[in-house]
Amino acid sequence: MKFIPTLSIILILYFPVPAQEESSYDYIGNYGDLGHSGLSLVRKENRYGLIDREGKEVLPVQYDKIYSFGSSGPNWAKIQKDGLLGFVNRAGEVVVKTEYERIYSFGDKGVNWAMVTKGGLYGFIDRAGTEIVKPVYSSIGSFGSTGVSWAKVQKEGLYGFIDRSGKEVVPAVYSRIGSYGSIGTSWAKVEKNGLTGFIDRGGKEVVTPKYSSVSSFGTIASHWARVEKNGLYGVIDRAGKEVIPPIYERMYDFGSKGASHLALVRKSGMYGFIDKSGQQVIPPIYDRISYFDRENSNWALVEKDGKFGFIDKSGREVVPAAMTDLSRSFHELSDHFNSKGTHIGTIGPVKRYWVSDFVGKYALIKSKKTRKLGVIDKEFKVVVPVDYQKIMVDVKGNIHVWK
Repeated sequence: MKFIPTLSIILILYFPVPAQEESSYDYIGNYGDLGHSGLSLVRKENRYGLIDREGKEVLPVQYDKIYSFGSSGPNWAKIQKDGLLGFVNRAGEVVVKTEYERIYSFGDKGVNWAMVTKGGLYGFIDRAGTEIVKPVYSSIGSFGSTGVSWAKVQKEGLYGFIDRSGKEVVPAVYSRIGSYGSIGTSWAKVEKNGLTGFIDRGGKEVVTPKYSSVSSFGTIASHWARVEKNGLYGVIDRAGKEVIPPIYERMYDFGSKGASHLALVRKSGMYGFIDKSGQQVIPPIYDRISYFDRENSNWALVEKDGKFGFIDKSGREVVPAAMTDLSRSFHELSDHFNSKGTHIGTIGPVKRYWVSDFVGKYALIKSKKTRKLGVIDKEFKVVVPVDYQKIMVDVKGNIHVWK
């Protein structure tokens, strides 16, 4: 009888006890529910952890939420504590501390990393859980989305690029960066302090941001881009060289006036032409230059000090600017006569014509039917038949006509 208590004590001492009594949890899930057949989710006082099949607590019950294994890309489970996220591996080891507000899926940005946010800023972790890009950016674009393998990043309102190793290859100093190849060259347009330039595919500034605007290459000529600086226009080539300094108030496209090798320019309010080497073929000395070929002569009408002339496509002034255009205004020819049925010579009733103001001793008449021109003198005598497209009179009173 004396040995019975001793034996009872010995039996109690060697009875196996589970690592954690199941009754200590508010909830125990099924093994495999989280994508891991050897682990089960447990809850106690609205906190979650993980136990293995022996009841051992492999992840402490201290998390707000535990996600399924593999749901974010790697073979890990996302965990949340005090509103912050991290990762635990399949052994229940924390491989990424719970310090991120958000963890995106691996591979979402075109790289084998997961984007994370911390303090409202973005970075990346790799598949080993290492913070490969510190969360210092207010935005990160997808790798390869701008014509290069890099990703555009924004920091303090300015843009740059990081490469696929996480290195900042273009510092975030630009207020804007366009896509590579979108402006007719392999470069990308950048803006800095309100001015525009270009960077190449190595991230080097090939055109310093100093222009208020830069067109795409090929808009003025196939090998040039129009640039604007201080309200004046010039041209840069595909090497970034300023082949025409910004000295013109206006610069039109080549061919816009009917001559493919010439571009109209304006300087100090006057017009001229440059060729495709950037040289002034026709200096800007004219108040106005019309289109070539309007007179079926390969000439363009020019105006200077209120007088008119013609230039050819080589820039030669074939007709000096000394003619007066009488066709600027017309009124009824019949207003000069008492009877609307009056005839002028052999051309017919005056009511069929308009007449210009007299300049010197001549005025133009214009047929209402054919729109062709002739000339009358102050005696209303027809001195040039009504058979011409354009008529001008020079300072000596000579009449020049074009059919």
